[in-house]
Amino acid sequence: MASQMKARVIKAENVSFTTKQIYDDPFTYDGEIIPPPYNLVELKLIGEYSTILQQCVEAYRVNILGFGMVPNYRFDYNAKDTPDERKQKADAEWTRLEEFYRYLNYDEEAETILGYALEDREKTGNGYVEILRDGLKRPAGMEYVDAQYMRVCKRTVDEEVEYTITENGQPKKIKRWRKFRKFVQMINGKKVYFKEYGDPRPMNLTNGKFDENTPVHLLASEIIHFKIGSGTYGIPRWIGHIVHQYGARKAEELNYLYFKQGRHTPAAITISNGMLTEESYTELQEYMNDIQGVENSHKFLILEAQGITQEGIKPGDESTTPVKVEIKSLAEILQQDALFLEYDTKSRDKMRSAFRLPPIYTGESKDYNKATADTARKITEEQVFEPERQAITGKLNTLFLPDLEIYHVEAALKGPNFGDSIETAKALAPIISAGGAAPNDLRDLLGEMLGKDLEALPDEYNVPFPVVLNNLQQQSNPFMTFAKSKDISNSELINIMKDLRDVIEEMKS
Repeated sequence: MASQMKARVIKAENVSFTTKQIYDDPFTYDGEIIPPPYNLVELKLIGEYSTILQQCVEAYRVNILGFGMVPNYRFDYNAKDTPDERKQKADAEWTRLEEFYRYLNYDEEAETILGYALEDREKTGNGYVEILRDGLKRPAGMEYVDAQYMRVCKRTVDEEVEYTITENGQPKKIKRWRKFRKFVQMINGKKVYFKEYGDPRPMNLTNGKFDENTPVHLLASEIIHFKIGSGTYGIPRWIGHIVHQYGARKAEELNYLYFKQGRHTPAAITISNGMLTEESYTELQEYMNDIQGVENSHKFLILEAQGITQEGIKPGDESTTPVKVEIKSLAEILQQDALFLEYDTKSRDKMRSAFRLPPIYTGESKDYNKATADTARKITEEQVFEPERQAITGKLNTLFLPDLEIYHVEAALKGPNFGDSIETAKALAPIISAGGAAPNDLRDLLGEMLGKDLEALPDEYNVPFPVVLNNLQQQSNPFMTFAKSKDISNSELINIMKDLRDVIEEMKS
């Protein structure tokens, strides 16, 4: 009788980590609505599965918007040739701009609403805010719009729009032709249309049609679209590293199962001259299924095998072969855990490089000292955060200020202060001693050190300290006071000094 060999593979029935969410796009792209190049829902949710993406996005939001928004003058306010009338207009506009941003949203600060849109922009490439206007057609409110539910439509026909520019410091009205876009939002099967900010045409929010007879309660509001790139939709800056994010996630899941099923050692069970009984096979399968959890640790496995019955030479003679069962470990052929750790480290490095962030901004600063940390922060501030602030405030100022009739001030996002008060004082000491700095030149620096705003001193007090000290010394010298009080010539003054010298020499002798 020819011997036969039979193999069975026994493995645990693991729980799947595949998401159960539906990624079907509810929009119908009939020619007007433009489909996005990537699944926006998936792009936004991947931050919940990545171990590094959310930290990078948070670093952008905090460092770009976290220091607050303040007005700035568009001209040199303290210049001598600045007329008082312009200063008064600028001061009034300063107050209006502060109040505008303060009350853009009654529940959150304007920076917080912009922060939500910035997070969407960094995750999906697109961020949206809705702008509401008051009865005078001025922007008066801002609301956050979730990017995963928004779609961009094709450009509309050209529309003549009036703009306000400044020429020789004076506002001037001009007209230009421009194409606007429409936006559409769908939640729970309901569509709502929006128009691009600055589009003067009344739009019906239910169907996206421009209609002068649209009721007030059905007028569409406006959208400001923050995107990465110049395309119809923005593209996330990290999109080239998305495969690594999925790979890192799978590595995390594999490590999780390794620790969850740590009692199990991969092994091969070999049986010579016999076979497992059906009861042993069932018990082994149950053993593998129950292997998860610490409560199942330190259990014994008993295998029962039966030998193969063989017929003897004589009729009726039968014999059973001796059974040999061996368990051989296969753990040595598995990949080491360090390989997965290296993969995860490389994945994090690649994601940070996409955002151009050093590790200190994602909480990995064990290899930094003060010098290297300051250098990393300054370079990132110059190359990443400050240009992003300029781009955001530049867009807002371009859109808002003409509608608010503000021409002398603008909004600016503040950044961190890298100055060291001790080092700054050391650098300014020789300049102050040489009379190269007036008190008003140092008031802003002093205000930052004290944490308060200091007003400029009057002109009579805005005098360099060495000049003041020299005047005080001359006023305290009685000889100089006598010389200034008498109408004497230089030659007479010299003769008086010579006589005084002779008197001093006689007193010494």
